[in-house]
Amino acid sequence: MTYETLKIEEKGRIVSIVLNRPDIRNAFDAKMISDLTSAFIGLSKRDDVSAIILRGEGKSFSAGADLGYMKSMASFSLEENQRDAESLDRMFWAIRECPQPVIGRIHGHAMGGALGLASVCDIVAAVDGTQFAFSEVRIGLAPAVISPYVLEKMAVSEARRYMLSGEVFDCEEAYSSGLIQFYGTEQEVDEFVAGTSTTIDRNGIEAVRATKKLLRDLDETGEWGEKRALTTKVIAARRVSAEGQEGLKAFLEKRSPSWMKSGK
Repeated sequence: MTYETLKIEEKGRIVSIVLNRPDIRNAFDAKMISDLTSAFIGLSKRDDVSAIILRGEGKSFSAGADLGYMKSMASFSLEENQRDAESLDRMFWAIRECPQPVIGRIHGHAMGGALGLASVCDIVAAVDGTQFAFSEVRIGLAPAVISPYVLEKMAVSEARRYMLSGEVFDCEEAYSSGLIQFYGTEQEVDEFVAGTSTTIDRNGIEAVRATKKLLRDLDETGEWGEKRALTTKVIAARRVSAEGQEGLKAFLEKRSPSWMKSGK
């Protein structure tokens, strides 16, 4: 896969999607939105990918929306802005619904819509000194499209504070709010991302995907009877699946399962 605004790097069963507009701090426009949507939809269909890393080239993860893109939006009609917002939402949804775990590596700046990208990642690590901000209110807008994704990840009270104030916050605050799961030096973050993706790669691909879907479905299911029906159905299906049978057999025989050999 080749994209104008992205770099795709594959190492075994782990794929990195790199935002590649470093000269403008990876600010996104309509083309990058389209490229990200296409890339994640394409990877979602691949059975040979165990994990996806999302990161940015250059000095920042992403500064949010590109200035030129914002200028064009200012001249759009209400209907054109509606279509554009729906396109942005499709991008976030494609990442959220990606069956593989998505690991975000954040550095430099994560502003505005970039926090939407962080929110749809399953696991996020940030380099010390990274600045975060829901900057939309500073220019008379609202963090509307990203808000449901952010509220799935971030503590509601903290999201409310930072969305309403537009203030810059740091890694410690991002961590305590649940937006990120790890922060440290650049080396520590790289080690965390590499180690986490490698650990996931050792697991059964189908089992990881089933678990990710299960967690999402449970979050969207309110009644306990439905939760029980869902969880018992999932574990029963996993036990009789080829991967589940191989995993149980390997465990009982005290050996590595076949996917660990084939994936290396």
